[in-house]
Amino acid sequence: MKRFKLFIVLAYLISNIFAQIQPVNLKCEYLSNPEGVDMPDPRFYWQLESEVNGQFQTAYQLLVASSQEKLDKNVGDAFDSGIVKSNRTTHIVYKGKELQPASDYFWKVKVWDKNKKSSDWSSTARFSTGLFRLEDWKGARWIAWKPQQEWEADWWQRKDVELQCTELYLPSYFGARMNIFERYHFHDPKPYDPAPLYRKEFTVKKEIVRAQAFVCGIGYHELFINGVKVGNHVLDPGWTNYKKTILYVTHDITDKLKKGENVFGLMLGRGNYGQLAVDHWGFYKKGGYIGQPKLMCRFNVTYADGSEDNIVSDLSWKVTGGPLVYDGPHMGELYDATKEIEGWSAPGLDDSSWDRVQPAPAPGGELKAQLCEPIRVVKTFKPAKISSGEWGSTWIDTGTNMAGWIRLKVNAPKGTRITIYYGENEDPRAQGQPGGYQQMGYVAKGEPGEIAECRFSYKGFRYVSIFGLPKLASSADIDICQVNSDVVEVGTFESSDSTLNAIHRICQKSMISNLHSIPTDCPHREKNGWMGDAVTGMEYGMANFDLAALLTKFTRDMFDTQDSVGRMSTIAPDNHYDKGASILWPSACIHVPWYMYEYYGDTRLFEIYWDKMKLFIQGAWKYNAVEGKPGIFTDVLADWCSPHGNIGDEGPEVYTTMNFFLILKRLEKMAGILGKKEDAAGYRRQAEKVREAIYTYCFDEKQLIFGGVKPSGYRQGPNAMALQYGIVKPQHRKPVLDNLVHDISVNRGNHFYGGIFTGHALWELMPQSGNSGLAYQVAINKTYPGYGFMLENGATTVWERWENLDSHIHHFMGFVDNYLIRHVAGINFNEDHPGFEEIDVEPEFVDGICHAEATYHSVHGLITVSWERSGSENNHFNIKVKVPVNCKANVILPEDIRSASVNGIPQKRILLHTVVSPDQIPKKCIRIASGNYHVEFYK
Repeated sequence: MKRFKLFIVLAYLISNIFAQIQPVNLKCEYLSNPEGVDMPDPRFYWQLESEVNGQFQTAYQLLVASSQEKLDKNVGDAFDSGIVKSNRTTHIVYKGKELQPASDYFWKVKVWDKNKKSSDWSSTARFSTGLFRLEDWKGARWIAWKPQQEWEADWWQRKDVELQCTELYLPSYFGARMNIFERYHFHDPKPYDPAPLYRKEFTVKKEIVRAQAFVCGIGYHELFINGVKVGNHVLDPGWTNYKKTILYVTHDITDKLKKGENVFGLMLGRGNYGQLAVDHWGFYKKGGYIGQPKLMCRFNVTYADGSEDNIVSDLSWKVTGGPLVYDGPHMGELYDATKEIEGWSAPGLDDSSWDRVQPAPAPGGELKAQLCEPIRVVKTFKPAKISSGEWGSTWIDTGTNMAGWIRLKVNAPKGTRITIYYGENEDPRAQGQPGGYQQMGYVAKGEPGEIAECRFSYKGFRYVSIFGLPKLASSADIDICQVNSDVVEVGTFESSDSTLNAIHRICQKSMISNLHSIPTDCPHREKNGWMGDAVTGMEYGMANFDLAALLTKFTRDMFDTQDSVGRMSTIAPDNHYDKGASILWPSACIHVPWYMYEYYGDTRLFEIYWDKMKLFIQGAWKYNAVEGKPGIFTDVLADWCSPHGNIGDEGPEVYTTMNFFLILKRLEKMAGILGKKEDAAGYRRQAEKVREAIYTYCFDEKQLIFGGVKPSGYRQGPNAMALQYGIVKPQHRKPVLDNLVHDISVNRGNHFYGGIFTGHALWELMPQSGNSGLAYQVAINKTYPGYGFMLENGATTVWERWENLDSHIHHFMGFVDNYLIRHVAGINFNEDHPGFEEIDVEPEFVDGICHAEATYHSVHGLITVSWERSGSENNHFNIKVKVPVNCKANVILPEDIRSASVNGIPQKRILLHTVVSPDQIPKKCIRIASGNYHVEFYK
């Protein structure tokens, strides 16, 4: 006993001498050791580890140094925060000396725990800065291959010819049903220019200590140094409206250079800057940002003696056409290996026959660093099936819908023409499937080790057919390449119900297949950043992947569509498509920053874009209001992909207006967070005006239902949105909800019956209103319309339409995953303490599910919730919860529990709090600090 007491005393003393927490996982602007940070006040983040429950941070000290040596001596010559009494570990703003361009910085942090004991210093993190001003480019200029007037004349002459040969067929009104060789040769004897190769020689005479590359090659580029590709990015840089914003990519190239002769080489593709398709969305049209591939770059080389060289894009560079003779995001690409130039990016090449580059006009946009995860080949795997197809082709089933391409080993005689078709249909050449003829063409050079692989276009597909090979390809010849923005997977879900598990998987795969520097609608037919899709899809996207950096970039893309009076497009980036015709889709410019606040606690987007948000609202009142119905708004889009039609008999007004109410309420909250009291009051008044308009024009007081401004049958969407958004007045809440539940369960036979805004509201409303059991029955229902119906019909990703039509790789109906993660498993944010600083753990113990678990790597650390039921009457429940250090959680339990314990401590010693849902449903709540907990109770 004495030894035991001594052990307890020693443990207590040790815990009060040494800190029980340690900072880990340091990030800057949401990224680990980012290159090219180009804002003057970047933000820092760290997480905390502890083996002790209930630990939290009471203070921190952050050091930023200009060298590793100074940081090792605990000298923060750039920034020393001093000891800051705060529990904050996220969004810590740099407040030091002015950051210098093209420079390295090193930082670390230590923290003090709840016992006021300091941790060890964290491991070192670093970031490099980009180029803050145009003069930081050191005289670099835009260069291109052809004289601008010559290029423009040739380009628009070809487009004039193509516009005489159009047909209504997506994704291109011209050439959608041609094979890749027909597309290329259509303009013979003067086809489109091949992808240009740029080359610059440079001699290194001294010892190098640091070298950086700042490259902007648009539409896409690949950088080579001394014959070797730099990095593993593909499809760089991310897509933007090049008239507003242009991204450059920063690379550390210190180990790529050598003493003596060096060569910088770049291959440029058209991308969306030189859209070949005569596309429905107008990117090919005059007045946009169409241009020939062009380059602006700076290579900064720092030597051991402190001197430096800057090699920039200027008129001394050489250029010629390369083997990629045709390329476009929609039209595919054709690579002629017989036209390869051996050693084109290496020293020793005789480039006397190459052309001198031409000066090129600037695209017009502001140059900004690409501070989001690059697109990469993130995964490779072998085909699920390979067989012989028609005309000696090789047919491949990858096993799943996806985005990317295949990597093919080619063993064929010189000049062999190979065509690779991609599609969702088992016959990738079948007419009418999304994306039309998605293709890559390859002309073999007849040498060992040839690889055919896309460079500047990706595909959405499951099936592949390869024509032209001398013999059937084998599994050893083929790698399936998954290609997307390389975001980290942060969420998981699993339950005892196999249907729910399958639904989660198809939602997750749909999301990752649509992340390519922007969140797209689909990876084949359109590849566009439809903003309405972001409204309904990005919450569950954030629950599955770390989208903080990517959505920060996309928020700028959205506001880049805004004109001077507030009107916005429905897609971002855009070329004026639907400009001002919708406020429902562009409302993503409010919703996405709000989601960023909920999931990451981020308020910077509120600050940066506040004036633009206000302008959007002003424009909506001026340009989108319905004449004669004050407070009601119209739209070109509505509850998309509803069984009632994209725009049903009820019209678009009710969906647009109710959504407008919601964004006004969110702006009111944002204004409060920013301390803008007058703005908050103004948005509160506007919301009340809209509420009264909805009651005047969209509410039937006799039937107690909401509907459109035009007559129609009962619609679930307006009633769900009115309830979920807080439009319904208290006296009407119960009857409106009762009518809605009756329609779902009785009239529709356990189906949610509507489009994307109907479903987005219902999957949150039903569990919040005590109807999670009904939501579960809807989820597993195997008849039309529903997710079970999709699975019964072979879905591997979420469909665009309930009817099994059009695209089968759409994410915007994946919002059911919010229900699985937030309500079946029970991990949800607390709006009053965003970023999961406080977590609401509220599993729904519905009949039919005996176990569920989810994990979420929040900005603060790992959250896990796992629960199971047991006992002869299924009334014994065990919940295991992990709460990150520095966070708290509310474990919300049903009201009718008989007894409970936490980590073996019985209920009588546990403080139970009562919380009330929006529908006045009382529930018990156990509040816990950070750590691992086992909650057990009986009903």
